Amino acid sequence: MDELHLAELTPIIWLQSWPDAVRPVMQLVSVLGTDAFFLLCLPLLYWCVNPALALRLGLTVMASAATNAIGKLALHQPRPYWIDPRIHAFSAEGAFGLPSGHAQSGTAALGRLAMAVARPWAWWAAGAAVALVCLSRIYLGVHFISDVVAGVALGIVVLVLVRKLEGPATAWWRGQALWVQLAASAVLSGALIGCAVLANALHPGWVVPPGWSWAGTIDPDSLDTVVTMAGVLLGTLAGTSVMYRLGWFDAGGPLRARALRWVIGTVVAVLIWYAEREVLPEGAVGTYLAYAVLALWVQAGAPVLFIRLGLMARRGQRAAVGQGAG
Repeated sequence: MDELHLAELTPIIWLQSWPDAVRPVMQLVSVLGTDAFFLLCLPLLYWCVNPALALRLGLTVMASAATNAIGKLALHQPRPYWIDPRIHAFSAEGAFGLPSGHAQSGTAALGRLAMAVARPWAWWAAGAAVALVCLSRIYLGVHFISDVVAGVALGIVVLVLVRKLEGPATAWWRGQALWVQLAASAVLSGALIGCAVLANALHPGWVVPPGWSWAGTIDPDSLDTVVTMAGVLLGTLAGTSVMYRLGWFDAGGPLRARALRWVIGTVVAVLIWYAEREVLPEGAVGTYLAYAVLALWVQAGAPVLFIRLGLMARRGQRAAVGQGAG
């Protein structure tokens, strides 16, 4: 793709010639396409608004992020500022560039939200937001135009597959015994890591080309993103399965109770994270276990605690909510 990349440098340079006032706007818009942004917002949606939608959105984001990371490893393509010193790196990145993760996750996540709203304006808003995210990634010098086009295309593929498979997969999952669900969670989680290892195996002995010297310190063939998503997937599926067996919960109730859920849940999550840094080993194993435990807390640990504190009702018992918040 060298010739295509060289042809795409000119429009990037032109975009970066825009006034400096554009830069903070582009950096802010770029956040809307990160899988981390959506995953950080999901606990609020899951605990306080609509747990079913939060779960569907979360699995969509995870599927998009994992397939994107595997795609980057399989294709081994550079970012603009890696190959040309004329491109300013307004947002340094260490992973490969093709396909764009922001474009893919933004398309899949915002498209899933538009699907839930099921109104024309929601689709138009999602499309406009994705377009701005794509523009921001090109402006920031971290993606070629072809990267974001490929990201949007893969995001649409993920969205279509989610729409087709969501119903049958949910029905099958609910029909299984708990041990089968837990085993399937581990298998699916491990499969993501296995796919990433195979993707890297397509490039044995690969080293950073000398022509990428402008990139600085990078580790593009790292498995960190896939390991993180695999851990989150394990904790999410296992926690949801356990919570479903416990009778599920109602995310409604007084505003004060919902606010307390979010505060308590977030504080405990931060404490868990810091405790894990002291206890778990560094490296892939520690990262995997850390994110699995955090996801397990969000999906099952927090709701169980909220129910015991009277801040959340079991499904069908909303009248009891709020008694523990007084």
